[in-house]
Amino acid sequence: MWHWFSRAAVSSETADWLVECVSWAMQNFDLERFRQNTPLVLPTNDFFPKQVDSQHAMAEYIFGRVVHFGGIESWPWRVVPPEQFYPAPPPLLGLNPAVRGEGETPILLPVVGQPAELIVTYAPDQIAKPQDLVASMAHAAAQHMLWQSQLAPPGGQELFLQAAEVLAVFMGFGVMVTNSAYAFRGSCAKCYNPRANRQASLSESECLYALALFCDLQRIPRRKVAKHLKSYLHPALKSAYKQIEKHPSTPYLRELAA
Repeated sequence: MWHWFSRAAVSSETADWLVECVSWAMQNFDLERFRQNTPLVLPTNDFFPKQVDSQHAMAEYIFGRVVHFGGIESWPWRVVPPEQFYPAPPPLLGLNPAVRGEGETPILLPVVGQPAELIVTYAPDQIAKPQDLVASMAHAAAQHMLWQSQLAPPGGQELFLQAAEVLAVFMGFGVMVTNSAYAFRGSCAKCYNPRANRQASLSESECLYALALFCDLQRIPRRKVAKHLKSYLHPALKSAYKQIEKHPSTPYLRELAA
């Protein structure tokens, strides 16, 4: 009943899928970058030092930081305000998310009648909730990566959005993905703004398990992670670490990440 009494430990079937999804990401979305140059991005000034003076400038800045840490900043991105965004399948541009990094030059394939750029937008109300904004933009970038790869995620295309969220965690954004996965409505309806909340594709427990798996493979101590999470998630994080320790595929993933 009460949200803060829920456990992070997911079902064995869900754990299997999350482990398979992380393994799939490691094999298809630049394992070397994951090993050598993927930080755990934190909601601190060390990662987001700049201050800006408008909503759109904030959205552009945050997205720029997301694709910088994700190793895809050389891709042809354009951030547009929501009133200029028209949902449509993005063009396939011959981009290669299997090799990410600042030195990579995209190979753009001509697409008749379509601009050679990738469009993202944002929810203006999220500007006041930076962690939701970062997580939303990391998820959007991950969706573009998955689309450009033309790979089917574990479980098939019906799990496209869920797999993209795992991919956002794999890229280093798991803390903010987890912190924004659930928004407590509270007792004051006037204070609750659903437009400011991120629309998560995974449950909070699933996000937390994926984050714990990322940190286990990156050898990041649990205490370092916990101090940046919502306080009620600390026991749940410990449970996730314990479940990962017992999973039969964990030794293989650790060897792959080493």
